[in-house]
Amino acid sequence: MPRSPWTLEDLLSRARLAPYLTTCSGRIPDALILYGWNSEVSGAFFESLHYLEVGLRNAMDRQLTGWAASCGARKAWYVDEVVPLSPPTRAKIAVARHNATRDDRAEVPGKVVAELPFGFWWSLLGDEYNRRLWQPCLRYAFDGPVRRLRLHSELNGLRLLRNRIAHHEPIQAATSAWPTNDWWTWRTGSRRSCAPGSN
Repeated sequence: MPRSPWTLEDLLSRARLAPYLTTCSGRIPDALILYGWNSEVSGAFFESLHYLEVGLRNAMDRQLTGWAASCGARKAWYVDEVVPLSPPTRAKIAVARHNATRDDRAEVPGKVVAELPFGFWWSLLGDEYNRRLWQPCLRYAFDGPVRRLRLHSELNGLRLLRNRIAHHEPIQAATSAWPTNDWWTWRTGSRRSCAPGSN
């Protein structure tokens, strides 16, 4: 049965456009423009978030690897019992190991680390691991004095932003509510991730 040509509004759906229509007082042309703006800004943020996430996990992984070895670990830090990880944390690692070894692939630590999401690394900076990991190990993954609570809080904001972008959600409300110095805070925090050869 013949149908009318698809419009952008049809393809995106009214439900997806709803937050943009609300912002634009129901004006569809303006909502579509805002949707396009949201996509462009999300893409710009996502590039920076990519560097932050990869740098953060690599800095923390390097520190955990060296510390675990100094504690007598004979396996990768995420497996060896010498590293005091909680059952929920080990459960997330089990999922990452499974994903990294699909199709009978050999387990490579770097691939397991890459499978662990941003939220995993953020969780290692929480109160639960203050004495177990932060004080003896993870604080050295960052240059200069770092306040763990503030770092954990700021990374949580970026984690939530990353998740909204990854699920193609609107971010205009979140970004417009940020203090004007948040971008500088983000940039400064990212640069403090341990550079090769430091610590």
